[in-house]
Amino acid sequence: MPTLTIDGQTIEAAKGTTLLEAAQQLGIYIPRYCYHPNLSVSGNCRMCLVEVEKAPKLVTACSTEAAQGMAVLTASNKVKAARRDVLEFLLINHPLDCPICDQAGECGLQNYYMEYSLAKSRFNAADKVRRPKRRAVGPYLALDNERCILCTRCVRFCSEVTKTSELEVMERSDHSYIGLKEGTALDNGYSLNIADNCPVGAFTSRDFRFKQRVWFLKKTPTVCLGCATGCLIEAQHNENVIYRLTPRPNAETNTWLCDYGRMTYKAVRAGDRLTKGVIKNGQIDLKPALREAAARMDEARRSAAVLGSPWLSVEDNAALARFAKDALRTENYCFDFNCGQGIKDGILINNDPAPNTSGVKPVKAACGGITLTELSRRIAAGRIKAVLMEARAAALIKDALKAAGPRLIVFAANTGEIPAGAYAALPYASYFETPGTFVNYQGLLRRTKPPVEAPEGVKPLWAVVNELASCSGTSLGLDSVEETLKGIYIK
Repeated sequence: MPTLTIDGQTIEAAKGTTLLEAAQQLGIYIPRYCYHPNLSVSGNCRMCLVEVEKAPKLVTACSTEAAQGMAVLTASNKVKAARRDVLEFLLINHPLDCPICDQAGECGLQNYYMEYSLAKSRFNAADKVRRPKRRAVGPYLALDNERCILCTRCVRFCSEVTKTSELEVMERSDHSYIGLKEGTALDNGYSLNIADNCPVGAFTSRDFRFKQRVWFLKKTPTVCLGCATGCLIEAQHNENVIYRLTPRPNAETNTWLCDYGRMTYKAVRAGDRLTKGVIKNGQIDLKPALREAAARMDEARRSAAVLGSPWLSVEDNAALARFAKDALRTENYCFDFNCGQGIKDGILINNDPAPNTSGVKPVKAACGGITLTELSRRIAAGRIKAVLMEARAAALIKDALKAAGPRLIVFAANTGEIPAGAYAALPYASYFETPGTFVNYQGLLRRTKPPVEAPEGVKPLWAVVNELASCSGTSLGLDSVEETLKGIYIK
């Protein structure tokens, strides 16, 4: 392991460690544009130049490996002059878009100019090279070639991560630009990571453009529930509105985030958001909807069934189990779900579209119940007169429901989730609005943290279940989220 000094600090670095990485271990920040820890080294932006004693010229810290006895300076006069020159070169043809650019507030050019340059441009604005602006290059991305500094992060991402290679550097010299290969579009399922990776405002999110300035956004760490992978994410929001989701890179699950996962926040404020109860396709206030649903379940009682859901949290499934056992006193309840899990695209997207198939297992272990196959058989045989369940779980027993047509009472966050023919639908808070416990396909515990509040009157599903039981004359005693997990063992 080579020993070297960086700005007078000594470090013993592992073989293969670059100067940039060694400096980071010492808490010394070296500016960079093209470098990304999860992409190959390019070394083309020259922003990370440092001075190495006895070296004939400055070297790129991102591509130079630490060697025994090296003495490195990251802030010498020679290094500072080089950074100013690099910034001037990058800004020669850059447009004065800062006031209208979506990258403002998180732009590498802005930040580094203020910290390392502050030099007035010597270039005549009329002589700047003009390039295409604001082009849609995919369902989620817009490209402004005038802002691009050719760091090639986007090219390397498409080549190395998605392996779709839609982008390449075209032309030469100051006429070079990033372009799409003929006949392609940036629709690879991970395209918004390119907007994250772009250090300037060249690639921007069409979904986020002009919605909010980034300095107004608050950031809440939470979990993506788009599939069983359970990626760690950050919800960025302001004044009770979520504006975008971004990945929280971690070694366990994800560096990136798929486009589908990024769009899951839209259901929170969708036009079909359910805030009242629905009885026979007509919306009514929640209280009378609960009384009506409870009356129909009471009618069926022992011939009623409760189906858990791999889309619901451990807490909500546990509340449903309590309702089946203590309120209905029925044997017809099921928390038995199996799905072939694993990453199907080699990056993040899971074979299992439900986020909590693994998380329902502790509820089944604690509360028992019948198998999904047996529940389907009982429904198809006409032994079940009413079924209480989360709306999306209806797809798991759709053939049995179609065959026998029992009365369906479902919990739904959006009207688009309600299965055809449902008798009643009860609203509940999304997991962007209430805490919940999930277990991903690797067995890793994930807890959602709500960045926004639910619409007035809309409660967590476990609380709705508690009220439903009260309407049937049973007290489940679920006064807090902690109460729902009593007797449930989660590793």
